[in-house]
Amino acid sequence: MRGLKAGAALGCAVLFSVIGAGAANAGPIQNFDSGWYQNNGFTAGVANINVGSSNLSGAIYNNYLAFSLANLANQNITSATLTFYGGNGVNTSSTSETLGLFDYKGSINALLSDQFSTSVFTDLGNGNSYGTATVAPGAISQFTITLSAAAIADLNIAAHSQDTRFVIGGSLQSVSGPFANEQLFAIFGPQTALSPAAELNLVTSPVPEPSTWAMMILGFGAVGAVCRRKRTGATLRFA
Repeated sequence: MRGLKAGAALGCAVLFSVIGAGAANAGPIQNFDSGWYQNNGFTAGVANINVGSSNLSGAIYNNYLAFSLANLANQNITSATLTFYGGNGVNTSSTSETLGLFDYKGSINALLSDQFSTSVFTDLGNGNSYGTATVAPGAISQFTITLSAAAIADLNIAAHSQDTRFVIGGSLQSVSGPFANEQLFAIFGPQTALSPAAELNLVTSPVPEPSTWAMMILGFGAVGAVCRRKRTGATLRFA
């Protein structure tokens, strides 16, 4: 009986320690790569994240940010924000523009190494929405987007996979069409693009180890056994 009680107490202690661990901020994770693809498939292999429509060439740009989640294998991501740093180019439009964030389902190796791919361009601006932001005209100021539940799910998949890289695609949702003067993060003259351009801020909670789950199950079983013994004893006394 004492063994059962000890097992129950230990299982409960483990359970409360897991619950009490709570959530923690994983710290900022800056992008390790970034760039853009045009609608004709061309990419220059540069770090700037220009997105939108060029009034000079008529090209439409989608951009991307790539992150490494290598240190989060034992963490469960519960919420996330993406912050774009200020001073990274301008919004060339005379009005505010809407930036949309999307998942990327294609090959990350191809994304980072290809020099021509219309499929990558399309993938960066389609799929599950990760969030949106309205960006004012003029110089880009720092702004933050709260990422969606779809983004949280994909972040956890990436963090717990063999390839822990994670990509966010970007597309200008308010662009009126080719040859429109509507670009975000546009770089002109001697100005250089920021690299890194953005950071992820993640709230995480620890993932219990298998041994912890086993201890909890053992404790629950012991609690059940203690309760059954008490009920049996009560039945015998009042019979």
